[in-house]
Amino acid sequence: MTVSRKTAKKLLYDFMFESADAKDWVEDVWGLSPFLGQGAANAAEVLGALIEACSEEQLNTVVASLKAAHLEAISELDSASEWRVAIASDQDYASLVLEPASDSVSNSRSSSGSNSDASQN
Repeated sequence: MTVSRKTAKKLLYDFMFESADAKDWVEDVWGLSPFLGQGAANAAEVLGALIEACSEEQLNTVVASLKAAHLEAISELDSASEWRVAIASDQDYASLVLEPASDSVSNSRSSSGSNSDASQN
């Protein structure tokens, strides 16, 4: 069984922040330390961006691998009953590792690297 992008987002946020929203977690961490709070805010933003960038198949693979690795912790979450994903084999997971969307991404990285080298000289 698979889950939708919306459900995967809810599950991942619940797993990471024990909430459907990272705002309270970020504020709690910020209250302890503004430096760590900024890192918490960055982590929440990155997670949201990755969820939007991944396909539903990739999100299901991530959810399934987390379920396999953290079954006991997940069983204690409010969303435990929604973790309805088949646990993939290591081979299935390896085939879905994120790759660049196109060669232009790698080309822009290599050309920007050479430009920064030139500007340093």
